[in-house]
Amino acid sequence: MTKTADWFTVDRKGLAKLLERRGKEFVVYELLSNALDTEAKEISIDLKARPGKRVADLIVVDDHPDGWRNLDHAYTLFAESEKKGDAEKRGRFNLGEKLVLALCEEAAISTTTGTVTFNGDGRRRSGTRQTNGSEFHGIIRMTREELDGISKAMMRVFIPEGVRVTFNGIQILHRKPLRRIEATLPTEVADEEGVLRRSARKTVVEIYAPLDGETPSVYELGIPVVETGDKWHYNVLQKVPLNSDRDNVTSGYLHELRTLALNAMYQEVSFDDSTKPWVRDAASDENVSYSAIEHVVTQRFGKKRVISDPSDPEGTKLAVSQGYTVISPGSLSGAEWTNVKRFGVALPAGQVTPSPKPYSPDGNPLKIVPPEKYTEGMTRIVDYARALARELMGAWIVAQVATEVTWPYAATYAPGHLTFNLGRLGHAWFDAAPGLEVDKLLIHEFAHHYSADHLSEEYHDALCVLGAKLAALALHIPEFFVRHGHTMGGVR
Repeated sequence: MTKTADWFTVDRKGLAKLLERRGKEFVVYELLSNALDTEAKEISIDLKARPGKRVADLIVVDDHPDGWRNLDHAYTLFAESEKKGDAEKRGRFNLGEKLVLALCEEAAISTTTGTVTFNGDGRRRSGTRQTNGSEFHGIIRMTREELDGISKAMMRVFIPEGVRVTFNGIQILHRKPLRRIEATLPTEVADEEGVLRRSARKTVVEIYAPLDGETPSVYELGIPVVETGDKWHYNVLQKVPLNSDRDNVTSGYLHELRTLALNAMYQEVSFDDSTKPWVRDAASDENVSYSAIEHVVTQRFGKKRVISDPSDPEGTKLAVSQGYTVISPGSLSGAEWTNVKRFGVALPAGQVTPSPKPYSPDGNPLKIVPPEKYTEGMTRIVDYARALARELMGAWIVAQVATEVTWPYAATYAPGHLTFNLGRLGHAWFDAAPGLEVDKLLIHEFAHHYSADHLSEEYHDALCVLGAKLAALALHIPEFFVRHGHTMGGVR
């Protein structure tokens, strides 16, 4: 019987094949993350292709005074990591270096506690030590395209203040965030038994403007995690809950980041931005602010906006005729509608441009001026309206005068019933005698004899027919206008 101490054996070549799909950028990101998690102030990364070969030398050097405390961690999978209990450290599983080693043909790690080398003969540990800091040297299979990709990827990293990082001799400059937002977010921290568990902790999220050629992404402590395609980069200054491949976040976590960004940066959201998925996602969150949702709705629908109102279809059409944008039911998601209505950033058309309802059983009674209290001008206008209705429509109508200052209409018409509003027209309008302004109002109202819908083809046709009939009446029976004191465009 054969007996071994270990339960598992890892096929390094098989692991390497699995890692290839992640892209070689993760190699330098893992090694840089390790260095940044120390007290190092100087970190240099050099990646150079070997002439005529499809391999490159990767050398990472840091000046952390203590180096590696336990060199066994260089080759022990899932050993207890000192970083698991610190939400502001990137490390979790003591796995990153092993994944890097899986892609190397040869490698060596030299630090203050010794040196370990990896080659075709296996692993060898020696007592050769560094006076301070650590150095990783690996020979990695790499194409020119992969090398160029890593060079671009390194320029995307956000370097903490107080740390100098160079890549192939070029310093990666510190970038200033647009905004720093304090927030409580999910993270991963080891408990007293060393088990990594989800929890929520206060942290800071930095918002960065992407440079030309960059795709906005979620970052964990300065290292890109996953591209989002949103407007900005989100750099979370604590461990980000990730999948096992450490290359994606949950939709819920991204939703929280988007909401934080929108609440803080809403003034930078343009018309084009307002319909983007990330904005709509954030606008649907219950924690979105009034200012953010109001700005987004204004960008998308304009300042003059109403909600389509099935309880007042005519009010909706009046809104269109007055230049309002009508927000239809399908324009927003259910969660977006909840926030729009909760904050009142758009109102139903029936509340903004209510249709006249003086003849409806649900309408409020109007204050009607008794005929005996008409002024001479009121009597003349009422008589003219009745007579003109008979001439143009062949209809005998009731005409009356209401006095409603708060009622927003100059006049209303239901078939056979015309109401003038003294509260809007004023005495001077009645005293001026029939003329162009009176005719314009009456043609508008009389067209409702044929259709109540301002936007219908029937209403449009009625306006045209009534205008033509008025012109014919003036040509063939001019005495009609003289009899009613019509100004005839300024000439009696």
